[in-house]
Amino acid sequence: MNEWLGLIGALAGTAIGGFVTYKVANQQHSHERSAENERRLIAACESIHDLLSAIASQAAMLNMGVLGDLGYNSPLKGGILKEKVQLDRLRMLVDFYAPSLSVDVKAISDQFAIVSRAVGEVLLEKNRNDEWKSKTVESAVFASLEITKLAQTAQEKLGKIVQASLAKG
Repeated sequence: MNEWLGLIGALAGTAIGGFVTYKVANQQHSHERSAENERRLIAACESIHDLLSAIASQAAMLNMGVLGDLGYNSPLKGGILKEKVQLDRLRMLVDFYAPSLSVDVKAISDQFAIVSRAVGEVLLEKNRNDEWKSKTVESAVFASLEITKLAQTAQEKLGKIVQASLAKG
């Protein structure tokens, strides 16, 4: 019987040790997954923040091109359109990591379309009367200003998302 007690004790000790090792490893793995998800979220939010700034800057630059062409007879150069507007990348990152910003990004896209349309009209319109110039400049200026406001609002919301995520961790 004593031989069995030693064997049972060894088996029980092995089982308890294995269980404790499993729990510790599982907890460590869970912590590592959580930390990696947090790193990914922060990196994505940094990219979203940068894209919002870049898009607002691009809209302002396009707006200045429209103003220069129509207000100061400084022809709008096609080269102003070389830089790629990354609205699709912004939408993708927002859909994956910050869906609460989808409405803001949609509004930014709509306003950017207005600025882009103004640029296209400036490049292509042959009959430029004062009324057309006024409407085109007005739409580009207001859309560009709205993009800047929307981007700033989205960046503030994004900051709150990151702060809330960090507070959890």
